[in-house]
Order: sequence, then structure tokens, then C-alpha cells
Amino acid sequence: MYAVVTLQDSDEVMVVASNWLSPDKKQSYWPPFKSTKKCIEAVQNRLKPETGGKTWEKLNISFHKEYVFFDKANEGQKEITEQKQQYFPSTTGFTGILKKIKKSTQDMSKNPVLPTPSTSRMPTDGKKDLLQMLREIKSTVQENSSMLKKLLKDNTVSEAPSSSSVSTEDVKASLNLPLRTVEDVVRTEMELNSATTRQKYVQYLSRLGGFGPKDVIKNIMQRVLTDDLAMEFSWLGRGNKKPFSKLILTDVIRDAASKQSVMRADCETEIKTYLWYTIDRIGRKRPRVCGGVTSEVTSPTLLDSAFQSEIGMSFLDD
Repeated sequence: MYAVVTLQDSDEVMVVASNWLSPDKKQSYWPPFKSTKKCIEAVQNRLKPETGGKTWEKLNISFHKEYVFFDKANEGQKEITEQKQQYFPSTTGFTGILKKIKKSTQDMSKNPVLPTPSTSRMPTDGKKDLLQMLREIKSTVQENSSMLKKLLKDNTVSEAPSSSSVSTEDVKASLNLPLRTVEDVVRTEMELNSATTRQKYVQYLSRLGGFGPKDVIKNIMQRVLTDDLAMEFSWLGRGNKKPFSKLILTDVIRDAASKQSVMRADCETEIKTYLWYTIDRIGRKRPRVCGGVTSEVTSPTLLDSAFQSEIGMSFLDD
């Protein structure tokens, strides 16, 4: 994974490897390479933050967001940079004023004005310069404050739910989840050809949360399929099982999981595991008969043919 951060010393927005971040995400390792190309390669390859056994220097950062893919992180970097340039155009001037004050303070410390019996105040010229600097600072702060308020207001308006928006429970009801039969899967696959419907599923499933890939996928799969229906599927669809990997619904689950920072490979691994252990879950829920779990193996039916023709997939061994 990759993270977009701002280097506090230079105020530059950069992409770094997530494994370079400190646990509190307030610092990041930075490669000592002078070549820009080598630095970019280090980020892309998420190198271990050390060279020749020597750990890299840590820089103070402001963390913005994490991304699964490097290209997406680059897009996020450009977006944040453009926002900063749009809403804080006078930041450079403000930094310059602060540097000017710092220099003035350092000069005064080197050549202090000692108090005399007649006066304990600084020279008039120095006082005027300082007052002028403070006025400039105040003006710059007011401008930035106004722009920040406008930005927050615009975001609030865009994110505020409209009067026609529906609650999470209403969305859940409209999606008819969990799916209980193969007919439900066929119907849902047809509905997911619509980009609007697909986005609705992704948004709903991505809000289920979880701690780590296993928990995230378990929460999504439990909401998508009943265990009885899950028995009909395996990842590749060998034997009498249907191939879960070829469903549009599987892509929807991947998209929803990625919003919870679950990488594609981890997502597929956890889906396979979830389907593999379906019979164990059913066994724990149902009473045992004669010391064993009773289960029926469903043979191929006419419904399989309908499922195959609607979705365009083969249920033969992969």
C-alpha cells in the first residue's frame, strides 16, 4: 500500500510506501538517494527503509490518505497539491513573513537593545517594522481563514444528504440481501450490469467494516449469501459447484473490500476460505444426527442451465 503525505519541513505533497510510516503516522522514513528516479523506484517497490544496514532518516509528516495502488496514490497526490494551490495561494507569502520575523528576532538577539534609564522600549523604526509585519500576518491569516471556511462549506454542501436520499436500512431492503437461491444470484447478476446499481452495492457493502481482510470479507460474505446458497459455490466451480470467481458480484465484493484497504489477492484468498468452510458453519448451526452433520448434495438441475445461459459461464472443471 501507499500513502500520500505532506513533508512538514518543505510543505511538499509526496507519495511514500505505507511500510515507511510510523505507527502514529506522524513520521515517515525517506530514502537518502539523490536520484529522483531511484526514490520513485524505492516507493514503488516499497523497499525496506534501510541502506547497507543503516536505517533511513525519519521526517515529520502530515498524513492524508492511503491507497492500494501506486497509480491511485499519484492521482491523490496531484489532487491534494491542486487543492492546496487553489485554496491557499498566499501560503508562500505567509511562510516568507514568518521567516522574516524569525531573522529579525535573531538579529535582535545578536545585537540586543539594552534598556536605559530614559527608555526601555525598542527603537521607533524597529517597532514600526514589527507592527507592519504583524499587520501582514493578520491579513494573510484572515484570507486563509476565509478560504478554509469556503472549502469546508462547499464540502458540507456536497456531502450533505438530499431530501430524496435513503437511509442505510432502505438501501439494504432494496438490495434484497442476503441472496438465498440461485435464482436470486441470476437476478442480481442482471441488475449489476447497471453501473448505478453496482455502485449502490459497493457503497453499502464497503460500510460493513471489519478488522483486517478476514473480518472484512466475512462481514461482506455473510451479508451477501446465506450459508445454504454458499454451498452451491466454490472459487473455480469444480464438480457440481458453480464458479464464484466469474460472477459480477465477486467484482463488487472486491471493490467494496478495497475501500476497506483490503488488497485484491487477500480478498480472493479470504473468499476462497469462506466458501471452503461453509459446511463447517452449517454444521455448527444445525443439530447433529447420529454423531454426524446431515447435509444434502444437490445435483445439477435445470436451474443450472438457466444460471449458465444468463451469466455466460461454464460449471465444468477449470
